[in-house]
Amino acid sequence: MKEQLDTLRRLAGVRQNRVREMLGRVNYQRGLCQRYRNNITGLTRLCGFVVPVSTSLQRGNQQQYKVTLFKMLALQKRELEVAEQTLARIQGELLQAMRGEKVLEQVIETRMQQWQAQLASQEQKLQDGLAAQTWWRGQGI
Repeated sequence: MKEQLDTLRRLAGVRQNRVREMLGRVNYQRGLCQRYRNNITGLTRLCGFVVPVSTSLQRGNQQQYKVTLFKMLALQKRELEVAEQTLARIQGELLQAMRGEKVLEQVIETRMQQWQAQLASQEQKLQDGLAAQTWWRGQGI
């Protein structure tokens, strides 16, 4: 029984490490999503910025600049969408891992209670045997 408990505890440690690792991944992914949102906000502000131009070359440059900004904005939006999907997937995996860890904790607790009950039963049998032996000796038989 003790070996089973030790094995279960090692397994619980492995699962706890996995949960911690996944929490780190979730936090990283959240930060990544926030960076994409910040980039989108900044690019949107840049797209709305208007500068007076006097020559056709300046107009052409400004037009090309805005086209590039809109392409970058579209790219950041796509990246944000992918990052949010990845975040949702990782959060689902984290939830499953946490559930598995909780189930394992309950199994360990149940096994520990069974083992303690078994030890208590053995102790009680020893005590009863010693009491019976003492009683028989007191009877002089």
